[in-house]
Amino acid sequence: MRLPGLARLTLLPVALLVGGCPTYYYGPPNPGYPGYGYGNIAVSWTFAGNTCAQTPAVVSVVVSVPNDPLPIYPNTFPCSVGTLPGQLVIYNYAAGNYTVNLTALDSNRNTIWTGSGTVTVVANQTNSVAINMQPAGSGGNSVAYLSWGFAPGVGSYSPPCTGLGDTDPDRMDSVALYVDGASSAAQTYDCTAGLGANQVTTGSLDAGQHTFQLVAYQSGLSYGFAETQPVTVTVSGNPTAQNFTFGWLVGGIGVAWTYPSQSACTSGGVDSVTIGFSSTTSSGYTVSGWPCNTSVAPFKRLPTAADAGVSYSLNVEALGAPPSPVLYSGTAAAITIQPGVFYDGTSATVVDVTLH
Repeated sequence: MRLPGLARLTLLPVALLVGGCPTYYYGPPNPGYPGYGYGNIAVSWTFAGNTCAQTPAVVSVVVSVPNDPLPIYPNTFPCSVGTLPGQLVIYNYAAGNYTVNLTALDSNRNTIWTGSGTVTVVANQTNSVAINMQPAGSGGNSVAYLSWGFAPGVGSYSPPCTGLGDTDPDRMDSVALYVDGASSAAQTYDCTAGLGANQVTTGSLDAGQHTFQLVAYQSGLSYGFAETQPVTVTVSGNPTAQNFTFGWLVGGIGVAWTYPSQSACTSGGVDSVTIGFSSTTSSGYTVSGWPCNTSVAPFKRLPTAADAGVSYSLNVEALGAPPSPVLYSGTAAAITIQPGVFYDGTSATVVDVTLH
């Protein structure tokens, strides 16, 4: 067993007590505390022989020693801590045999690798154990590393790929993974987690061929912003990697408006502008609160078909101060929104509505 916390305090050098009593440290092995009969366990890890840098989906590693009654606290560490020549050192174990269990987690705290090893603690020494983890559920099963990017759109005002904490109203903050044609997502990720050089990890998969498809969307909305084509991946005992390219399911346009009076935004009393897109075949949306003198209001996420445009009607209302009477309004019909075509900052991608 490990030396209890109070007793550990009495054995640590005075210099360590200034900063409290750590139960672990990062760095080269510690020689132990000669004369007290306790040793340390130094743990390092790999992933099917690969380092943390070669296994980027692993974010953290949970360490436990099940036959020690004292829990390790904290028990979750950055992956790089246990990559040789570094080691995670756990202090003050009585002489004897111990099992060390490791669980590697991805950014969503899914278990993706596991491993264990045994170590014999010799008093007054730091005793090393190197554990080569295997994919969770091994025995033919494995995981897949996924990454993604987006097909270039026409125009720069497209939905940004963000994390869930972002507040951009046009964001894509989530990506859903569908496996083998299922109608419900096997996992969801922050959009940025697998973007570019980043990678996310699937859960454990049975050996054999699996079909993956991804949909990017905004949490809380009922439609996808982009999706990938289904891709068939062969899973065996070793992890595989697959990159995806999203095709757009939304398009956009810039909206401008012209008042009947040049004084509309001053003595004319306009306080804000509300703009709404509607369609008989797709769900549009409305944005309120545009300033009276906005030059162009970009709309970035109007739903389309994957390979065809959708026709929308546009309604613009200029409102007075609360209780917000409609002072001016105007409409435009048959505005076709194409997938992957967005406002590009020029008049060619702007619809101008005359208000009355």
